[in-house]
Amino acid sequence: MLGQQGVKMNKRFDLYRSTASVVAVFLVASTAQAQAQTAAQAQSTPQSNKQSQAGQPAESGEIVVTASKRDQKLRDVPSAITVLSGATLDTQGVTTVRDYATLTPGLGQSDQGRPGVGTIFIRGLTTGAGQQSATSVVYLGDVAFTSSSPESGSSYVAPNPELADIDHIEVLKGPQGTLYGASSLGGVVRIITKSPDPTAFSGNAHVEGTAIDGGGTGYAGRGVVNIPLLTDQLAVRATGFYRRDPGYVDNVGTGTNNVNDSISKGGRVDLGWTPTSKLYVDLIGSIEDTDTNGIAYQDDMPGTLTPVYGLRKYSQFFNAQSRIKHRLASAKVDYETGIGKIIATASFLDSRTHFETDETNVYAPYIPLFGYAIGTGLPLAQDIDLRKETTEIRFVSNRLGPIEFVAGLFQTHEHTNAPTIVTAVNMADRSQVSGLAGTFISASTLDRYNEYAGFGNLTVYLADRLDLTGGLRYTHNNENNSITYGGLLEGAPSLPAQVSSFSDNVVTYLATLRWRPTNTFSTFLRAASGYRPGGPQTNPTPPPGAETRILPDTVWNYEAGFKGDFLDHMLNVEASGFHIDWKNVQLNSTYDGLVLLANAAKAQVDGAELQLTVRPSHFLSMSANGAYTNARITSISPEASASVGAVKGDPMPLTPKWTASGVVDGTVPLSQGLDGQLGATLRFQSSMFNSYSENATDVNVKLPGITTVDLRAGLHFQRYRFQLRVDNVFNRNAASNYLTAQLFAGQGVPSQATIIRPRSFTLGLSVDF
Repeated sequence: MLGQQGVKMNKRFDLYRSTASVVAVFLVASTAQAQAQTAAQAQSTPQSNKQSQAGQPAESGEIVVTASKRDQKLRDVPSAITVLSGATLDTQGVTTVRDYATLTPGLGQSDQGRPGVGTIFIRGLTTGAGQQSATSVVYLGDVAFTSSSPESGSSYVAPNPELADIDHIEVLKGPQGTLYGASSLGGVVRIITKSPDPTAFSGNAHVEGTAIDGGGTGYAGRGVVNIPLLTDQLAVRATGFYRRDPGYVDNVGTGTNNVNDSISKGGRVDLGWTPTSKLYVDLIGSIEDTDTNGIAYQDDMPGTLTPVYGLRKYSQFFNAQSRIKHRLASAKVDYETGIGKIIATASFLDSRTHFETDETNVYAPYIPLFGYAIGTGLPLAQDIDLRKETTEIRFVSNRLGPIEFVAGLFQTHEHTNAPTIVTAVNMADRSQVSGLAGTFISASTLDRYNEYAGFGNLTVYLADRLDLTGGLRYTHNNENNSITYGGLLEGAPSLPAQVSSFSDNVVTYLATLRWRPTNTFSTFLRAASGYRPGGPQTNPTPPPGAETRILPDTVWNYEAGFKGDFLDHMLNVEASGFHIDWKNVQLNSTYDGLVLLANAAKAQVDGAELQLTVRPSHFLSMSANGAYTNARITSISPEASASVGAVKGDPMPLTPKWTASGVVDGTVPLSQGLDGQLGATLRFQSSMFNSYSENATDVNVKLPGITTVDLRAGLHFQRYRFQLRVDNVFNRNAASNYLTAQLFAGQGVPSQATIIRPRSFTLGLSVDF
């Protein structure tokens, strides 16, 4: 909220700049938590036989992924990866970032209470509410949603695309700096859609209705059609969806019940063409709009978890809406040369985010000082418009005797326009106060960021089952930034723009040692680095002691792990342990009363992750995972400590030490062609802190752990599937985030807890054709 960083309001506006991000990954197929599927279900997800079957089970039952930008068996990739198949997402009703984050060890979220606004991070690499740019990257296919510029606010907008016709989600954990570049300190999330199939016509239609206990009702519908245009060569796959998610929070200030309902709609078209056996071309275009009427907040007594107005209630004088629009297009060309493959990709993303908040309570002590009448409100409107263009070309060799390699070139350009304005309005009708007084304060940021890189990985086989990989990426970044302030607090409609620029060069590294003692068991040692871009100091005349340029912050991740299939693939085990050193951590710091960004701290993370999958028969699948993450500050400057309240030893905000989930799904044959399906999901996270121990304005609160249980049952008859889901069966009321937006310590404004969805009931019907 505005004002959190203290009396210097201008910097707080910078913290509101946010743009798309979050995560996606290249893989496919049945997941580490995959649902056993019947043959009829498998027919509903056709894949083109003209392109690599990444993520699909090979004939041996193996899962093939492209985490290293080449096709590899999941078990053989020398890094920690979690895969969630499209079948798993559908069966469990996964629709949000939180849904799949709680199924993935090490994946966290800073939930801001509305779809598409927030942060995702991996392995505890987050600095909390004041963080300005992302530490993990989200992809939809080959399109990077996450902006890299530190002035684009990428840590405040988390992409939440509709998970319709999804082939899989892949989460790569640990820095991916050599292959994926900037801001992948914690890892990468890739959301991969299903590909066109030129061999057969197919489709699917799905409808569902949802009711929330004590809340509203909603519905959703989506359709998918796959049309071969030239047999075995050309096909188009089209997807459309419309979702109305019910609300469950009341705004007592306006008298609106279930105010946080939202509508998402959009579609996607994918054209796949295989003109020859060596060439494949894939063109994708998609649009998505999400409109939300309010926020999933609960007003609590300051610094406590005691509701002010009751469970799931808050008070603002208007319903703070948000609107998110994504337009993206991508093209990919694969060409086989005989000794390897040339892969060229190009993508374009147009992301527009608008959200509103009520700042009246925060600035209430100052309203009379500026001559405002009783009944004057101060709504904030934030717009973040991002355009991101990316191209990459790489060569992926076959194994050539004792070596194989990947080498490529990369370029991205970002243009961000982020205006923020707090207006003074009459609460009764939201009419703006006339003259200069009608604009309390405004800030507008224009930012241009360019990144150019060359990268390569080389694997040397010391023996058939022992190999060593080394990789590096050389990157050049440059940025030009312009910020303009104005409004009543500045004494003018607009002040001269503050212009700054920045450039730097960064090298990231990778080294892995892999040993495969058997065909079904693999071990690895991994050391990898990553970075988050630095940038200019946005204050052109910083006070003494303040940094004039912000350097990149960097991580080194040291890891050991193993992956194995046992009992004829009935048991799969993946485990890893890691240590991360995070240096030059970017934190807000106070210099002579000004809050400015600085390289102000060091941090460390120690952790372990475990994934188990058991398939005792074709009719039963059980999986469990868990993670231990100990992320903490190891040193911090006095200026940063004064600003954010962190001291040595403080845990990173919103990072539970323990997380776990368990999934059971079974199929019961009832008669010829009729199967019953039963399933359950358990999700757990331990307690965590929302802030730092000595933060004076964003009060540090220990949020209790969260345990939820979901149940589901269904019938599958030929082409038809019917399902009933009950999520959060025990109706747990819990906070996933917490913020106290004070201008000064002890101000007394309510704290705002972001709360999870109450118990909900969903009926769904799907038909394949």
